Parts: sequence; C-alpha cells; structure tokens
Amino acid sequence: MSGNRKFRWWNWLLPLAILGLALTALLLVRDATDAILESADGDFTEIILDPLAPGFESYVTSTPTHLLGLKGANGELVSIALLALFADDIGGTAIVFPVDLLIAEDASISEMYLTVSEPEFISELGRYLKLGFNGSSFITEEDLVKYFQLATPLVVTLNDPLIELDDGEPQIIYESGELALPPSEIYSYLSWESDDESGYNKWLRHKNFWESWLNSLTTDEAETLENEWRERELNRMFRGISSGNLLIQNLNLFEVQDSNKYLRLEEDFLSALLLEVVPFPIAPYENGRAKVKLLDGIGGIDMVNTFVPKLVSAGAEIKLIGNAQQFGAPTTLITYYDEDYLNFAKAFSEAIAGSSIEFEPLSESAVDVTVLIGGNSLE
Repeated sequence: MSGNRKFRWWNWLLPLAILGLALTALLLVRDATDAILESADGDFTEIILDPLAPGFESYVTSTPTHLLGLKGANGELVSIALLALFADDIGGTAIVFPVDLLIAEDASISEMYLTVSEPEFISELGRYLKLGFNGSSFITEEDLVKYFQLATPLVVTLNDPLIELDDGEPQIIYESGELALPPSEIYSYLSWESDDESGYNKWLRHKNFWESWLNSLTTDEAETLENEWRERELNRMFRGISSGNLLIQNLNLFEVQDSNKYLRLEEDFLSALLLEVVPFPIAPYENGRAKVKLLDGIGGIDMVNTFVPKLVSAGAEIKLIGNAQQFGAPTTLITYYDEDYLNFAKAFSEAIAGSSIEFEPLSESAVDVTVLIGGNSLE
C-alpha cells in the first residue's frame, strides 16, 4: 500500500461543520443567559434553607393512603379498609370500616358499591370521610386465594362461633377461638352471615381478620404481592406496613334504631380519628378541600401542632408551610384568590381566632388560600 496519499478537501468538511455548530451553540447560550439576567422575569431569587428564617417555605407531602376492598365472585364488596403510612413509610395504620356502615341517608357502604361505579363509589366514600385516597384497589376472591397460597397460613381470632340454622337447630360452621384459615375459605369466612350475628359482631370479625393478616405481613410477602398484583401504590403500603408497627383503630359504632344490621359513626368521633390517622389529607374530589399555604408571621411557632389540625378540620389541604417574608405580623390574615373559596376562608377564620379575610383575585395560583398567622391568634 502506498504511503503517499492525495489530500482531498472534503476531508475537512465534517470537522469544520462540527466546529461551526459548537460556536453557534455557544453564542446562543451566551445570548440566552444575558437575556435571562437582564429581564425582570429571569431574576434569580435566593433559596432559603433555614426553616427559622423569614421567607422559608417547604412543600408538604400528603399522608400516604390507600383504600383496599375485597370483593366476592358476584361483585359484592365483602370487606374494606383504609390504610395509611407513618413518616418515611415505616409502619402504618388501618381503619376497617363495616360494609354495613351507613354513608348516605339510605345506603350502606356495600349497598353504595353495588349501585354505582367504582370511581363514583370512591368519590362518595371520600365525601363521607371528607378526604381522598392516594390509591385504591379492589381485590377479587381469586387473586386473594392465589396470594394466600404463597403466604404464611393465616390464623384469625373468632370471638363468637358462626352458626346456621338447620330445621331450627343451630349448626356450628366456625368454632370460636383461634382458626387457621385455608386460602379457599377466607372469603366464605368473611362473607358469612349467621342468623343471629349483629352488624357490630360482623365488623369485629372482619377487624380481627385484617389485624391478623396485616400483622403477619413480612418483607418477603410484600415482595410476593408485588409480583402477584403489580399495583405500585398498594405494594408501597404493604412494604411500609411490613417494615414497622401497625395500629388497627377501634371504631365507636352504634346500631341504627330498629335494625341490628346497619351501623353509624358519630361525626365528631370520625373527624377526630381521621385527623389522627391522616393528618395531611388530600381532597376527595375536585374543590373538595382548599389548597392552603400556611405561613408563620411571628417566628418560631409550632405550626404543625398548633394550626394544621384546626385548618385540616375546617377543610384545608395543606400544600406549603413556611415563614412570612418578615416577622411581626400583628393579626392573622386569610387571603383567598378565587371567589369560589370564600366559604373555606370563612371556615378557616372561624377555626383560628382573630383572623381577618381579604380577597386578592389571581388568575393562576399554586394554592387557593394563604393563611398568615399573626400575634393575635396566640393570645
């Protein structure tokens, strides 16, 4: 092969083209940077990292929640629970609701589930509870059987025996005490209705089931669920529950007059319970809660324990917590940006003593209401 090559001019074409593009890009970046720095819209603002300093703000992550229902072969809702995680997704809480709980004037949870679509049911239950759910799942009998065939055998506690009448004679179907439930019997156990079993006893049986199941969850079983059901938010719940402590909440239930089947909950009891379990709820439907920025106008206030519960109880979805641009605010000021949120502003004013309200129309805002805490609300 000859060592003398002819020079061809087009050999320089590609390097020159690349160099030209690089210079053009550099000039564009320089011009764009100058334009940003010289424009009013492009001013850089200092990021404040000190939580005690004026102007500090932090986004609030909602309490992770999941509505988990178990439904039978005919589409009926057999059992349902609200799951919520603690901080850092370590441990959690479960509230088992009776399917015979009245959530409307003439409809229980199970009746509502049968008469509307699942999205409508979730919305109606959220309306009753005054909170939304980050996720929801309705697991079929077939899926649950598959899971328990791979998981640890489930042992539950039954307070009273389950019976049926045969020619007027009681026949025991499930003995009271500790029962080891085969996977194929879980749904029949939950859906069983004895002739003399009250709605409260039925709920207690379901509560014991959920407590046994969730307390027995291991990390390996959480991974089994992840492979079996492939529901990301539900898998997150089970991973969190399996990694820490679990609290099963008791309910102050009472039977509806003239019926031992339907159950009710006192509104004040339910509100206090949900505030404890879900301290930072989301809205159950659009405009179901007001998105709120909560600002310390005094300095050094324990906002989370002092004012968040009051605002959440009054309908707030806390999105931001921080400090005013300067401290020393004499009075608490509630500012709303859309006329549709006046009722929320009034509710927040009633919840926090000494609040005044102002309207500041904004076409776009990250929050619906700003609450600036002043000194008079601490008196």
